[in-house]
Amino acid sequence: MKKSVFVLEDDESLRELLIILLEGEAYEVKTYGTVNSFKQHLRLEQPDLILMDVMLPDGDGIQVCTEVKQNTATQHIPIIMMSAHRDFSLVKHLCPAEAFINKPFDIDYLIKNVNAYA
Repeated sequence: MKKSVFVLEDDESLRELLIILLEGEAYEVKTYGTVNSFKQHLRLEQPDLILMDVMLPDGDGIQVCTEVKQNTATQHIPIIMMSAHRDFSLVKHLCPAEAFINKPFDIDYLIKNVNAYA
């Protein structure tokens, strides 16, 4: 059975790229452009990994990450945070994610992290 990855990213072209990259690595990928749609689906299904942007149009990725990690039903799911901001020090302090990746990202580095945590 394929491992699944939920992608929470508001940039549609980046979501499409991540689908291509991750499906090429044999992952089942589901993408969400809003926090609301992500949360609705997370209640119904749990992925093996969450790949999430820090800045989202309808919410804060740091807050979503914290909520996932504080919920006993979802706290075991690894999270990789993505951000265009180069300084992750504050994000790392506020968000209990397993990994942090700068955008634009190196494809090999992204795949390496996804494979390590999924």
